[in-house]
Amino acid sequence: MELETQESIQLQIEPQPSRWKKIKRWTARRFILRNYLDSYVWRVATGSTAFISSLAIGTAALGMPTGLGTIIDILVFIAANLGAMSIAAVLISFLFHLISLPLPRRFAAVWLYTAVECYFILYFAELGELMSAIFAIIITLLGALIGLLLALLMKLRLKTWVRTVIALTIACAAAVTMVLVEWPESAVVPVRESAAIQQTDGAIQGLDLQNPAEPGTFAFEAFTYGSGEDKHRSIFGKDVDLQSTAVDASAYITKWKKLKKLFWGFDEKSLPLNGRVWMPDGEGPFPIALIVHGNHLMEDFSDGGYGYLGELLASKGIIAVSLDENFLNYSVWSGIPSNDMKVRAWVLLKHLQQIKQFNEKPDNAFYGRVDFEKVALIGHSRGGQAVAMAADADRWFMDDRTLESLEDVVIESVIAIAPTDKQVDEKSASLKNVNYLTLQGARDADVNNFYGDRQFNRTSFQDASNKFKSALYIADANHSQFNSDWGRMDERPPGGLFLSRKQLLEADEQRQVSKVYVSAFLQATLLGEENYKALFKDYRAGLGWLPETIYTNRYEEAEFTEIAGYDDGIRKTELKDGGKATVSGMKDWQIVSAEDRDGKNKGTKGIELEWQEPGAEYALELSPKTSEAAQNIVDGNLVFSMANLERDLLAAEVEPDASNAAADKTELPPLPIVEIELTTVDGDRIGLELSEVMPASPPAYTAFISIPWLEERIKEEKYTEANEPVFQTYVLPIDQFSSEELTITAQEISRITFRFVSGPGKVMLDDIGFM
Repeated sequence: MELETQESIQLQIEPQPSRWKKIKRWTARRFILRNYLDSYVWRVATGSTAFISSLAIGTAALGMPTGLGTIIDILVFIAANLGAMSIAAVLISFLFHLISLPLPRRFAAVWLYTAVECYFILYFAELGELMSAIFAIIITLLGALIGLLLALLMKLRLKTWVRTVIALTIACAAAVTMVLVEWPESAVVPVRESAAIQQTDGAIQGLDLQNPAEPGTFAFEAFTYGSGEDKHRSIFGKDVDLQSTAVDASAYITKWKKLKKLFWGFDEKSLPLNGRVWMPDGEGPFPIALIVHGNHLMEDFSDGGYGYLGELLASKGIIAVSLDENFLNYSVWSGIPSNDMKVRAWVLLKHLQQIKQFNEKPDNAFYGRVDFEKVALIGHSRGGQAVAMAADADRWFMDDRTLESLEDVVIESVIAIAPTDKQVDEKSASLKNVNYLTLQGARDADVNNFYGDRQFNRTSFQDASNKFKSALYIADANHSQFNSDWGRMDERPPGGLFLSRKQLLEADEQRQVSKVYVSAFLQATLLGEENYKALFKDYRAGLGWLPETIYTNRYEEAEFTEIAGYDDGIRKTELKDGGKATVSGMKDWQIVSAEDRDGKNKGTKGIELEWQEPGAEYALELSPKTSEAAQNIVDGNLVFSMANLERDLLAAEVEPDASNAAADKTELPPLPIVEIELTTVDGDRIGLELSEVMPASPPAYTAFISIPWLEERIKEEKYTEANEPVFQTYVLPIDQFSSEELTITAQEISRITFRFVSGPGKVMLDDIGFM
């Protein structure tokens, strides 16, 4: 009996679970209870934080196009993000529960996920580690706070309509606050109230010519040529008007990713030649201008953005072709092909070859209508560098026999809009006997230095001709608005959202500048309308055609006779052919390299003059040889370029560790007031105030970022300096120095004195001569 009882007791005692089962049960319980601290209020805050996460990833999607379309991109990104967030929330909240973190764990997990997500989005937008972390924390905390406030409102024992009224009142109050409160704007920069007015002073009259931006008299037709196989644009695919032949760039491209081939359907061995054409009506032959875009997001096609130029030029009697080189652009997903700068120039030359073949083949719109002795190349951004490289093709493509058929093509003119200027194979383009024009905006947040100025310095003329070169600096123009498809932001989202658009020219205004200058330049250089050259000598001749802003321009003709140039590094007291230079009252004077916004060499040198008190002088004694060279100059001009270096004076007055000196100090030195005195070989003297011809040009100061303290902290301090000194060319008619008692000619001048009657000041002079 006792034995049976013991056996019965043993049967009633359950066996002890194994350690593994205990751990499994404990883990399962902890998993189920991981969110028990997430009350209703915290669940709403979790939802609002998740909304911020979706908003952030949707914004990032705008800067990471896939080619499927903006709406699809946003939806796919948000869906993928919500999936990843859900998994992360489960795992992170469980981890927090395992370590007994005394927080609403699902909320904490979603908040952490969103903060990390925002950090990486901003970091890859080049806001830097610190700024990315600060903004990520601020954004996610605001998202959570909105959710908490909303949840507390919902918990109040109020009628639905009362809660709705309260919510709407709070929303309206927030909106009014956003509008009325003076939030921090872009960094403070110096402003001269009379700067724009001063530019209209002096002896200048508007040109009595047709506004070059207005349509011409030619009717025109628009059509395309291309591969006929484009996957994304029917105008180069099934609807193409003229079939072109693909080209093999494998000799230059060594890296072409599979994703790029998947997107386009071809690789480096079969690059298509696609072009949009605007052809004037008539038999021709007509000059031709090829337009090439720069490096924009590959999936956001760029070639259609110059239609406004194509239509205008065609109406003037110039064939215009906008080239498709989108496959050479950067993609977030497939990168950028190797050696892209050289290939951009090479593909441009291949387009010229293709058009030449069309021109020789009957039964197509090009046949016999192209004048290959009057070719112009126009480029924007990297395209602006590519056109210069194409015009100097032998420097890179001397051994490329596939280009031999272009030997009889004459590139007359090159236009570079906000160009880059990177060395390719340790070489830079050098243009000889080619007309050159470059345009640059001071508010360009992409190419923020005036690199076209470097190519201007590397453009020379070796024969007497009517060729010229010119540069225009536009205070309130940016980078993207020169292309009608690129929008207003110079950086892709989200980084572009931080850029200031205050004082930026409207898109139509900025493109009005490019229409005026591109049209006038090509009419002057390709169509013989030389009266338009006055616009490039002095931008004020076209102010009636241009939007209101500050302009600065350089100009030089092939017939320029140099008195003083400083690139050869001769001692500052010695001039060309034995001339002499002296100073009086100068604090400092030296030959130095001209520098861009970042303090890098612009590829030219000048004489830097600094003075403290009014009356300082810089005098040039001309050699007999220089005077002899001026004998053939009829109706001549004294010409020089001057850059205002007042930013150096501002920098000297602020703390040594302060960056962006111009932004820290708003009281500016006076603009230089200059008198030029000429002395003849007979000792006669006569002077002229520079302001009687053109006042000293006011520098353009720029704040790039909408939040002041970000200006110096993002993009590797790219936006630190508010000003880039640029040269203004002054063309002074010699007969304007003459009086009733004295008439002066260029060959009679023995001494030129620059007298600075205001102070303090600092300038750089260069390219002093006769023209």
